[in-house]
Amino acid sequence: MSRNTQWKVALFGVSALVLVAALVFASGATQSSGESLPELTEKDAFAQQAMAALRAGGVKDELVYDPERFLIQGIAPDGGLGMALFLTNFHAEYLARPPEQRAEVLARLGRTGVLPEAPETYAQVRPLLRLVVRARDTFEQFSQEPGVSAPVSWRPLGEVLAVALVQDTADAMRYVTSDDLARWGIPYEQAHTDAMANLRRLDPVPLRSLTLGACLLSTDDSYAASRLLLEDVVRGCQVQGEQVVMVPNRDTLLITGSEDATGLLAVAEAALVGVKAPRPVDGHALRLTADGWKPFLPEPGSPSRSLLENLAFASRVRSYHEQTGRLRQQHEQEGSQLFVAGYLPEQDAQGRFFGQTVWHSDGETLLPRADVIRFMDSALGPDAPPVASVRWDLVVRDAGTLLMPEPGLYPERYRVRSFPSKAQLQRWQADPTAMDLP
Repeated sequence: MSRNTQWKVALFGVSALVLVAALVFASGATQSSGESLPELTEKDAFAQQAMAALRAGGVKDELVYDPERFLIQGIAPDGGLGMALFLTNFHAEYLARPPEQRAEVLARLGRTGVLPEAPETYAQVRPLLRLVVRARDTFEQFSQEPGVSAPVSWRPLGEVLAVALVQDTADAMRYVTSDDLARWGIPYEQAHTDAMANLRRLDPVPLRSLTLGACLLSTDDSYAASRLLLEDVVRGCQVQGEQVVMVPNRDTLLITGSEDATGLLAVAEAALVGVKAPRPVDGHALRLTADGWKPFLPEPGSPSRSLLENLAFASRVRSYHEQTGRLRQQHEQEGSQLFVAGYLPEQDAQGRFFGQTVWHSDGETLLPRADVIRFMDSALGPDAPPVASVRWDLVVRDAGTLLMPEPGLYPERYRVRSFPSKAQLQRWQADPTAMDLP
């Protein structure tokens, strides 16, 4: 039994799990504890259909299915890694289509497995460049080791999103790599400028009114989310206060104002529907400030506050779930004893969601940035309750070097090498604010 499996049942109420599962995007991240559960047989069957479609589409690499990550990995003849295709979005789209249209989804999946070659010259690729907006953790998973070029050219956007360069073709989007830019002799900034110009040349899409002061832009070209980069589009919606946007999926951009309670509620309700659609992006609301886009929540008491908090929380659950699985697999392959703790959703008596994690007394651990830490003393046995439960900021205030940020990880994690003293745990537990949530 892994360390996070202990106390799993005791820590989670059924209602919390159901609500989180309903809010978490169609990404498979519905497990409450961050533990890897067996994939459903239906998903395995879809993966087999996907591999057949890839072979029919002309993929020559050996294909290996990873059920934990819902991924098909290509292995080139020389043993190197080839294409890597995450199946979540195609699977969600496949299920959303009527049976008579599902073959088209598989056919398109097969075509994406054979990505277009990068043109030899920048002049050839320049008219094909576009910008896509995705959740930031989509790209943070790639290696950033010194001397290793990034397989995608991207930059953070609004802290929780990212903007990336792609080469657009009739059948697929191919991410532009840093090696591509180096070969063309073009800096990222120039390629970004040209891709932005191409984005502006896309067919204009009219804004539709959700309610007075709230707008919807909907497309079927996977570039609705990208249009938040176009100031004239965002400012085309007349709003109260600063512009607030949400991009629940690639084909949906929602816009309202930071001081419009009715508009914020309309956008939040539309986003709740949008994140359940195929190809979800993110559930955070972002406000346009003098320093660019920033995550946003209205004041407590606003009709949209609870729903926007839940949407943002669902994004965090998904992001940590995927990161936990990826890091555990990486450390297992490296033979590392470092334990990667899960991000565990819970719900308080007032119905608010919060995240918690478990700090064990044995061995080094990478903790996610949670709201509450449960301290488990392994010497007391696997069935012992936590020796303390303390809110995160109280621990950070006093822990010093016991809890240190781990560089290079998003979402953020902290490394712990030893356990707090009994006296320190007692002081935290005795604090009347120990479990007060922000």
